[in-house]
Amino acid sequence: MFKNQFNPIKIILSGTCMCLLLMGCQPTVNQGIEVALTTETIVSEQEAALQNAVTIVPTRSIPQTATSNSMPTPTAASSPTPLPTQTPFPTATVTPTPWPTLSPDEAADKVLALLADNQNPDCLLPCWWEATPGQTYWQDIEPFLSSFVLEIEPVPERSMYVAMFPVGESINYREKLNVAYKTNAVGVITDINVASVNTAGYDPRTMMTLYGVPDEVWLKTFSEMLPGEVLPFQLIIVYQEQGISFRYYVDASGTDETVTACFESGVVEIERPDLFPAGPRIYLWEPGQYKTIDVIANIPGERYFPLEEKTDLTPQALYEKFTDPNKQPCIDTPADLWIDP
Repeated sequence: MFKNQFNPIKIILSGTCMCLLLMGCQPTVNQGIEVALTTETIVSEQEAALQNAVTIVPTRSIPQTATSNSMPTPTAASSPTPLPTQTPFPTATVTPTPWPTLSPDEAADKVLALLADNQNPDCLLPCWWEATPGQTYWQDIEPFLSSFVLEIEPVPERSMYVAMFPVGESINYREKLNVAYKTNAVGVITDINVASVNTAGYDPRTMMTLYGVPDEVWLKTFSEMLPGEVLPFQLIIVYQEQGISFRYYVDASGTDETVTACFESGVVEIERPDLFPAGPRIYLWEPGQYKTIDVIANIPGERYFPLEEKTDLTPQALYEKFTDPNKQPCIDTPADLWIDP
């Protein structure tokens, strides 16, 4: 019986001790709440601090970019990048390519070849040796000419350059051919004046066959022989629209009634090439520019007369006669029409 009574009491005492022990080891409710609030406060303060750091306005506007743990890389907005440009290359100056200088013999042969090539379709008159009035700049043609010229003499007061080319004595008694180039204010060649040469291939028949009916034909002669038994006769053929003129100077034959001048093809002057060269003086200008006979002839004091005034021919009739292989290329004019008043 005592044994059964002791056991419940023992159990009660043991349970009480265990309860007291457990209560002493657990924190109070207030302590748990305080720990939780402290933790939340720390987290809230960190978030607030982080938010404040993000919302600070910088002194310069920097656009958002991807970030990394390293130092931030400046963006295009913080340091403007210039627009892409092409890498500059050296530009060539307008310096014409120099031509190799020819020896004296080579230069003379070059001139003969150019004179013979007067029917080149790539350089028909008024183009002369690659220079065309109204188109070619002097600075562009000068290097080519300098490769075989004897001398180029500037004449600044007349805006002109006179080039002297080597030729044989049979071509020109001075052994040089003068070609004058006149230029405008910007250096474009406007006129070319080629001295007469004693060479075949430039006779009126050949030239009119190439260039057609002349716009104008002018004459100048005398009524009788001059001292030295010569009778000079000038024939000037003009193509105004094309910018071409030829002035022939031949020794005519005469009677009391008639002066006759003939212009044979394929011949050269043998007796007096200095006075009566076979080739004409050639004057060229920009096509479409009208030139007076005084400018074309360029001999002060000389007077020239229209073909129709001194013969029974017109420019059309002269063309038909001179280009007809069955007719002689001769002009007859009454001698008394040339007597000085």
